[in-house]
Amino acid sequence: MSHRSRLCHFVIDVHDLDRGVAFWSGALGAAEEPVNPGSRHVYRRLRLPDSDVRVLLQATSDPKAAKERMHLDIETDDVPAEVQRLEALGAVRWDHQQERGYDFWVLRDPFDNEFCVLQAEFPDQLARRPVWD
Repeated sequence: MSHRSRLCHFVIDVHDLDRGVAFWSGALGAAEEPVNPGSRHVYRRLRLPDSDVRVLLQATSDPKAAKERMHLDIETDDVPAEVQRLEALGAVRWDHQQERGYDFWVLRDPFDNEFCVLQAEFPDQLARRPVWD
């Protein structure tokens, strides 16, 4: 059988969709896209400024049980400044890692989901992004 497939969404569980949109759109510079009106009470979709992959926020009341097996990495040219910007949006510092030549922070979003802030891995792509105020 001939077919196609591609990664279309990275799904993040949240218990408050409006708060999830506010945090993740601010954190990623993303814009909310419409979803099927019948699904809006369960899902919200964010379009990233520089990717065809979307972030899909999914409402759930399930408690967080353990460390995520998948997470987002956010690269930056100024780790301390980016951590402070994300804290102002509602993230909290979880773990500071300094190993194998890397210095990065593990943060938690307002719903306890882990994500990392690390030094630039793709500086050419990062240079095309707008500067945060």
